[in-house]
Amino acid sequence: MNLFAQRLCPLLLLITAAIGQGQPLFRLSDSDPDSPEFRRRFLASHGVNEAIEPKLTLEDRPLQEAILPHLRDNPREAIALVEQALTPETNPAFLNILGNLYYQVEDYAAAERYLRQTLEKFPTLRRAWRTLALCHVQRERYRDAIEPLLKVIELGGGDAQSYGLLAYSHLTNEKYESALAAYRMARMFKPDSLDFRRGQAQCLLMTEQHAAAVALFDELLMESPGETEFWRGQANAFLALEDYGKAIANLEIIADSGKADWAGLTLLGDLYLNQDAAHLALATYRRALMETTPGNWADSLRPLKYFLQRHLFSEARDYLQILREKTAGKLDQRAARELVVAEAHVEMETGDAKKARVALEKVVGEDPLDGASLLLLGEYHQRQPDFEQAEYYFERAASAPNHEFDARVALGRLAVDRGDMKGALVPLRAALRLRASPNVERYIEAIQRAIDARR
Repeated sequence: MNLFAQRLCPLLLLITAAIGQGQPLFRLSDSDPDSPEFRRRFLASHGVNEAIEPKLTLEDRPLQEAILPHLRDNPREAIALVEQALTPETNPAFLNILGNLYYQVEDYAAAERYLRQTLEKFPTLRRAWRTLALCHVQRERYRDAIEPLLKVIELGGGDAQSYGLLAYSHLTNEKYESALAAYRMARMFKPDSLDFRRGQAQCLLMTEQHAAAVALFDELLMESPGETEFWRGQANAFLALEDYGKAIANLEIIADSGKADWAGLTLLGDLYLNQDAAHLALATYRRALMETTPGNWADSLRPLKYFLQRHLFSEARDYLQILREKTAGKLDQRAARELVVAEAHVEMETGDAKKARVALEKVVGEDPLDGASLLLLGEYHQRQPDFEQAEYYFERAASAPNHEFDARVALGRLAVDRGDMKGALVPLRAALRLRASPNVERYIEAIQRAIDARR
């Protein structure tokens, strides 16, 4: 089985883990509501556009003139003046100004309250919808930001900010097609925005437009070659395109920069192993253990299992040397037992088989349904040869959770060793009923040809 097929696009899962929790992969930079450009724009919005907003009357002029000197430099004084003057008949323009002022002093709950009051009286006030959306963005309530941003666009306020924040909000809520459409609109106004391009690249990945994602990441990397996430994102696109050589190159660049984590290094090791470069895989897995820390120490056993699956026992032994040291006292009971079984497997193939048998018998004594140990014990006795004892362990393994397929195949092979060709077909066909396997199918065909040849 192709090793990498077991971890299809794992990097994609890594880079989108934050999104699955309702949080964005990246923080806004050039389109951040707190950026200097956006703050200047916001402060300029305190005036009233009487062509499309509530008109100020003669009665409103004294309050307007009183607060005007404080809007930029002393917003809390302006807030106090407006709140003192509030009545049920207050012009909604002042409610909007009050909402803006509270936004300015980062009291987003109060800002939202006054903005909603504004919109109850004047539902087409575009700037109130925009500031309401910004309140949600500041509080990382991206789902709530979508509706007011759509209202801004509906009311004619479609610009880089509204489309960009709409795209970002869709992205954090895993609405990738909607986010992609909004990013394309945002880039019409601001084509070189870093935020828009990185968001668009991520959407291209998530909508499986991998060739387009590669091209956009190329553009981003030319400008920001030190940005690890761009190398990682492009590596993911290469993986999806099955261009493993380029994916390896990207991951090596991250590793050489000293910014690789456990997941990235072990994925790089997996790719080397998939390319039959076992020595490079071993070096990379060892580097992962030496330089990084897995989120769960049980994950550190996975490279060992891969070596054993491929019968790379020398590499497994070398990996074990550092694995024992790094995991001492850190594994839970189940993982610790798996490590003992793996060590016994290596010992059985490269060292003292009897010592391995003793270790496996101890594991089975503690857990009679440890399928991996039962299979290895059956294999040990099959090599002696002690076919009766081997059959005993294989039959027990067939009752262990998740091991029936391997046990049935082992019973078939045991029957062949005994010379019982016809008898081998029964467990092998039972294995195929459990799981499709081209290897087992070919083995059955070879046995059938041997049976036919004897006739």
